[in-house]
Amino acid sequence: MKTVKLNILLICFFSFSANAATRFVTSTGAGLLNGTNWANAFPGTSLQAAINASIAGDEVWVATGTYFTTNTANRNIYFNMLNGVAIYGSFNGTETTLSQRSFSCGFTSLLSAEIGVPGNADNSYHVINNSSLNNTAILDGFTISGANANFDLLGNDNRSLGGGMLNNAANSGTCSPTIRNCLFSNNTALFGGGIFNHGQNGGNANPVITNCIFAFNTATSGGGGIDNFGYNGNASPVITNSIFYNNTAASRAGAMYCWGAGNGNASPIVLNSVFINNSSVDGGGIVSDRTNFVSGNSGTANPTIRNCIFWGNIVSGVGPQFFLLGNASLTATYSCIDMSNQNGPHIIAGPGTGNIVLSPTFINIANAAGVDNCWLTTDDGLQLQNTSPCINVGNNVGVSTFDIIGNNRIITGTVDMGAYELNGIVLPVNLIRFDGETAKLSNILHWSTASEYSNHSFEIERSTNGLQFEKIATVLGTGESINKKNYYFADYKIFEPQYFYRLKLIDRDGHFSFGPIILLKNNLYKNELIVFPNPVINVSTVFWGNKLLMNETFLLIGSNGQLIRKIIFNGKFGYIDLTKEAAGMYFLINRKLGIQEKMYKVGN
Repeated sequence: MKTVKLNILLICFFSFSANAATRFVTSTGAGLLNGTNWANAFPGTSLQAAINASIAGDEVWVATGTYFTTNTANRNIYFNMLNGVAIYGSFNGTETTLSQRSFSCGFTSLLSAEIGVPGNADNSYHVINNSSLNNTAILDGFTISGANANFDLLGNDNRSLGGGMLNNAANSGTCSPTIRNCLFSNNTALFGGGIFNHGQNGGNANPVITNCIFAFNTATSGGGGIDNFGYNGNASPVITNSIFYNNTAASRAGAMYCWGAGNGNASPIVLNSVFINNSSVDGGGIVSDRTNFVSGNSGTANPTIRNCIFWGNIVSGVGPQFFLLGNASLTATYSCIDMSNQNGPHIIAGPGTGNIVLSPTFINIANAAGVDNCWLTTDDGLQLQNTSPCINVGNNVGVSTFDIIGNNRIITGTVDMGAYELNGIVLPVNLIRFDGETAKLSNILHWSTASEYSNHSFEIERSTNGLQFEKIATVLGTGESINKKNYYFADYKIFEPQYFYRLKLIDRDGHFSFGPIILLKNNLYKNELIVFPNPVINVSTVFWGNKLLMNETFLLIGSNGQLIRKIIFNGKFGYIDLTKEAAGMYFLINRKLGIQEKMYKVGN
């Protein structure tokens, strides 16, 4: 009988493996709209249906684009994950294997709570609302944005908890999904702007969070980035290679709150992560709390920090980097922590082995996404300069294979502190200006750097369409500098009415990255409107040569002649957002100026 049962199990296993399916989703859909491949993808409005149709072992592949929680005004509709189902985002829509996916500008599949009128006042309470999950439920490659969990002012209703994601395991449940390669940005909640891990009353909310970014989230009470609520339960995530940047809380814990009172536990393990420029009244970075609801202290709240960096977090009250309540603790080793204003009892537990208090020396702490405004590119501001004291001084135990950007996690024998491993492929300059002007016989380019390190040269590249560039000149860099440097180049070979320019920034080891793109247009053509890119997936930039527009009203018209909306332009350029519009042809019209420009929106 045992042999028969085993054979049945094996048959079921192989049948399950052979029948595992991949469902494809794009924002507009394609072909038969049945999700069998990219050519017949489900539309974005069917994303949750594609997830719900999946069984354990299935995958859902989601292309670049914006996916809304609902196309109604119902704030109670959210996405949710399923056990055994992996939901992958940020595809360009041509991949046949997961390894072909590339995060060329961060996570480009946006799960958005933006419903109703513009602004977050009437947005969905959550972007994602989960329950009854284990770590086989996977979310990977998404930006989660726009939620407003503001149902009540006390947190008695779950609709005030966890704007970006609520992992609800309260009352003896389990909700511990796997969250990888995700950006939680511009979400708001009473508690847990980015994520609320709800383990109250015997629950277990212990997600595994890897290579994630929590930036510009807000808690109107506590836990701007994450709130781990383990009161009489357990809320202790494992967080690796992650960034907490510019999150805020109106009361406590700009980045992360850990409440393990009521004989509960809120003791996350945090490895190779950074807590930078977060703010609150008390506990700019982390709050660890053992205070019971009524009186006394109990339970465990002891975040364990290793190979991490806490810097630039600010408070109006006490504990800029971390704040301890009810005899709670925080254990930190092999980490860089600014202890200059950390006074007792808000101190590190134990000997603090391997910790340093020197400035980490980031590329640009004020601009974490870099000048290209894209996370996970070579100019990210929270990478370490090669002079940083945080290089090769971490602890190798338990570190991941790769860092947040996909570089090898250990390069020279010992891991670095922070989310990025220094491997030489970093922006060699802090570029603070790149612009230009047209002259009678030339185009003049100007750029400035605030600092340079290991900088070899700048290659000037030029394009007529903004897509294909060619090198036209090289300008040597200063090499090493902490002072502002100004550069200049004149392009005298002007044969076309317009040129796009960009800088290729090259270090001494031959590694390189690109700066922003600018457009210069000959004065003879100054009344011609340029739309780039065109065709467009989401947003196009409109250039108006060297003329300044002053409150000029343009009409955006659909191919059927229907007015989509009016757009007012000021200055030399503006933007046209077609994210929510269907694929097809559009017209940008200004009858007073005699302009009628065709635009083409394509599916992603």
